[in-house]
Amino acid sequence: MRSFDKKIILFIILLFAISTLQAQVKFRKVYGGSDYDYGYSVQQTFDRGYIVAGVTTNFGSGNTDAYILKTDSIGVAKWHYTYGGINIDRAYSIKQTIDSGYVIAGYTNSLGHGGYDMYVIKTNKYGDTIWTKTYGGANWDFAYSIELTTDGGYIIGGSTYSYGAGSEDMYLVKINSIGDTLWTKTYGGINDDEAKSVKQTTDGGYILTGSTKSFGALNSDIYTVKTTSTGDTIWTRQLNWTQDDFGNDVIQSYTGEYIIGGKTKSSGNGNFDGVIVTLTPGGSLFSAPTYGGTNDDGFNSIDESVDGRLAMTGYTYSYGSGFGTSDFVFYIENPYIGQKSGTFGGAKMDEAYCISETNDKGYIICGNTLSYSNLDHIYLIKTDSNGVSATSVNLVVTGFSSVIQSDNEFKLFPNPSNDAVHVSIYNKEVLDNASFTIHIIDVLGQEVYKETFSNNHSPEQIKINTNTINGGLYFVRIDAGGFSGNQKLLIRH
Repeated sequence: MRSFDKKIILFIILLFAISTLQAQVKFRKVYGGSDYDYGYSVQQTFDRGYIVAGVTTNFGSGNTDAYILKTDSIGVAKWHYTYGGINIDRAYSIKQTIDSGYVIAGYTNSLGHGGYDMYVIKTNKYGDTIWTKTYGGANWDFAYSIELTTDGGYIIGGSTYSYGAGSEDMYLVKINSIGDTLWTKTYGGINDDEAKSVKQTTDGGYILTGSTKSFGALNSDIYTVKTTSTGDTIWTRQLNWTQDDFGNDVIQSYTGEYIIGGKTKSSGNGNFDGVIVTLTPGGSLFSAPTYGGTNDDGFNSIDESVDGRLAMTGYTYSYGSGFGTSDFVFYIENPYIGQKSGTFGGAKMDEAYCISETNDKGYIICGNTLSYSNLDHIYLIKTDSNGVSATSVNLVVTGFSSVIQSDNEFKLFPNPSNDAVHVSIYNKEVLDNASFTIHIIDVLGQEVYKETFSNNHSPEQIKINTNTINGGLYFVRIDAGGFSGNQKLLIRH
């Protein structure tokens, strides 16, 4: 090739790289209201926005509710939903499905069979519930991770006190596309064992990681299980280190190894240090470098890009803005330019739980922050490919001022109702919209009534016949434009 041609090609590649970097969106946003909100999982969506799953005590029907928040590509909140009953419900993992909807996993003690049950919700792309399922026995069962599988179903990873060999065991549940259980497996010994992350592997099987007190040094030890496509154990690996160690996330690398992000007291510089454990395809330990300073540090999430960059996020007490408090921490291991690291946060407690590469080669990170108010709120950070984000934080203190749990916006009467309930609407945003939709949803998340009404732009009173709806507790939701309001309704016959 002629030298002149080579220069042209090099110039085009350089120009493309520069334009890509310039196009990378960066923001730092905090979402919350007058109470607590937590973000545990984030994914970029097909429309280049983001979906966050977590927990709220601001909105919903109970003590805490499973919560999802949808934003656009620059972090502007578009809508949110809560799920659950009158007790404790939490979401820890979310994935977008091929129909543009979402599948959410966590746990509940509002619904199900035992004290707590695995809780899985399938929604459409707007967050409306398609189906809700719980999994578990008479004791406690928790889901921390869910993934789409190649057969169109889902795999759920967590822990169970209802089944297995000991106090707590790793719990793997395979379900089909409509939530029916195909099989379940437990892994562990007579003490506590839990899975915090599960992924499907290239051979169709699964890899789980978490911690064990049943094997190894009998402190908490990082514990990894490789299975077949039906959950049968191929190999297990505990590291037998001397102090407490925890695995929080696992991926299969593009070269076939298994990479675990977590924290260790057994080696490093301080109390806990972040650790990245690499296992060979057969489960042998390949490497386990540590990251951190003289205080407490750890990783909660890892991600690998196609070009070999490994990104990790979690928390640090060793570096950052606050003395004696934690900050978001991230590291990017780039095989071409070396390591980059940084922190995000303020003077109080901040912790990141999830990191994922975005389609512009940057990263999206979510977690919680206490630094920008006196309450924990969801903290969402978009960086470029080098981990650089916006220099200022946009604090959305009210989160969704239009999401109301108050009879100042609409009233239900009589409540309890028998054959009919009247809905009186006062909210200006609803009245200004061309139409509005009323939903009635049962405590299992099933929609029993839905109707859209044209708006005459004056205070509305709608009569809904309830004589065909079974008696019980329900939630009435009104959607119009950016408004979404909820109230409880008790039906008695």
